[in-house]
Amino acid sequence: MNEQESHSSNPLEQLLQLLGTLDPIDMAGKAVDLTRKTSESLLLVLENFASTVDNLNKTTSRINTLLDEVEEPLRRIMPQVGNAMNAMASMGEVASQLGDLTKRLGPLTSLAENAGGLFGFRPNKSSTATSSSPQTE
Repeated sequence: MNEQESHSSNPLEQLLQLLGTLDPIDMAGKAVDLTRKTSESLLLVLENFASTVDNLNKTTSRINTLLDEVEEPLRRIMPQVGNAMNAMASMGEVASQLGDLTKRLGPLTSLAENAGGLFGFRPNKSSTATSSSPQTE
């Protein structure tokens, strides 16, 4: 019967036995330690976050200062840059028109050289090398 006494079926006695094995002071100490560690970790996270926000604010102010210094001169320069680009495009068109003109004047140059030969004028060798008659094909 000794075994039956140690293994009683009374739930109240079993609950009291379980509670007897628990140490409330040890559990409270562990809970306080865990709370302290959690609080320290939370404070560290908040400090890192505050540092990050501070760095972002400094970076934002530096970018704003840089934009304030650069923006106005850029606003002044951009119309001139646009005009220069338009002028470059116009120069390209003029160059292509001059190329077309020299191609079209090739036969006239050739005719003038031949007519000059009829009147006794001979082009010197440097002018024949620069003649535009070879361009007419």
